[in-house]
Amino acid sequence: MSFDSQRQTAESSFSMTQANALHARLSDDALEDNVLELTKVWMNERNAPELLPYRKQLVDFLIERIEDQAGLVMDHMSSNLENKFISMLFQTEMERIRYLIKSYLRTRLHKIEKYTLELLRRPDYQELMSAQEIAYARRYQELLETYNHDSFLHHLPPTQHKQDEMHGDLNMVVTANLEAPVFCRVLDDVGVHQWMVNDTEESTEMDKGGTYIIRYRAIKELLQEGRVQLI
Repeated sequence: MSFDSQRQTAESSFSMTQANALHARLSDDALEDNVLELTKVWMNERNAPELLPYRKQLVDFLIERIEDQAGLVMDHMSSNLENKFISMLFQTEMERIRYLIKSYLRTRLHKIEKYTLELLRRPDYQELMSAQEIAYARRYQELLETYNHDSFLHHLPPTQHKQDEMHGDLNMVVTANLEAPVFCRVLDDVGVHQWMVNDTEESTEMDKGGTYIIRYRAIKELLQEGRVQLI
């Protein structure tokens, strides 16, 4: 083998070693597991009629990790061709994770705007929403009440200025419809699942891997336990 051939082989081997090292540093089983978990959380949030508890630790972990990975990727963008290609692949993956996080947060903000007053009156609202979401909900409710007052309420008698009254079955506070039908996939053998509907007991056999359309209220506890996933 000529000297030039030996040098090219050595450079190629060195480049592959660098590429493998970069791939090893960027690959992260914990990151992949948490991305899969966030995907499930995102799907549940999108399909549940009510606001689900905020997964702060999961979101914070992913934001911190993708920021670290982004710095590592940028450090190798000007390196050899193999590293550039791997860096581009991981940069695309980081963008996918960012989109997932943003979509999850946007879905939650949409529900917060829709059910603001109901959420702020719940005794467990601090467990349900992040500190930023609570501040957003309070400010949004203040702006909404101010707008309504300046637009038309000031023309009405003071006794009709309330925006949270109830008259019989009519409620001015918008609440989530827990009776809405949802599709769910069973992640664990539930067996015969029972729930109450207007003082009447209903039940169905829910097998692992099965897909069902059912009232949200009926599987709410199973969702909290992680035994079903909304689809």
